[in-house]
Amino acid sequence: MRRLVGAALLELGAMALGMCAVEHLRGRVRDLRGLISGIEEMIRELDYRLLPLPELFERASECAQGKASLFFDLCGQGADHLNGRRFYAVWTQAAEAAQMRLEEEDLAILERLGAVLGRYDGDSQREALAAAAGRLARQQSCAEEQSCRLGRIYRVLSFTAGAFLLILLI
Repeated sequence: MRRLVGAALLELGAMALGMCAVEHLRGRVRDLRGLISGIEEMIRELDYRLLPLPELFERASECAQGKASLFFDLCGQGADHLNGRRFYAVWTQAAEAAQMRLEEEDLAILERLGAVLGRYDGDSQREALAAAAGRLARQQSCAEEQSCRLGRIYRVLSFTAGAFLLILLI
């Protein structure tokens, strides 16, 4: 009886690991979607009125969801209290603190954008935001494809690995 319970727990554990991997893939898609919606809101706000950075990030935070909303909120708070620091430092700290599930390429896009914001005129910032939104949209489509493809693989492999362990133990 103990062996059956142990084997069932191993199967459930293997399946849980697979589901965690799938959730990480889905989380990346959600974080990218939130970043894109926040950046698009920033572009709209810069088109109609040149808001200061703290207000611009507040609007982006309202528009984004999840960890991306937290990222924009942290950027707005940091922009409000720069205290002699460059905005780029605030941007990178907010990206780390928000703990978004992004890959290196995604972070590189954000890093390039952070170097422009707060340093140049409104048109240059708008262009940089539009370019970053386009690159992030491409990353999002790749992430959605990867989530769909690898998600199935992770689910099947986790079930198969659990079944293999179950057979070994019984």
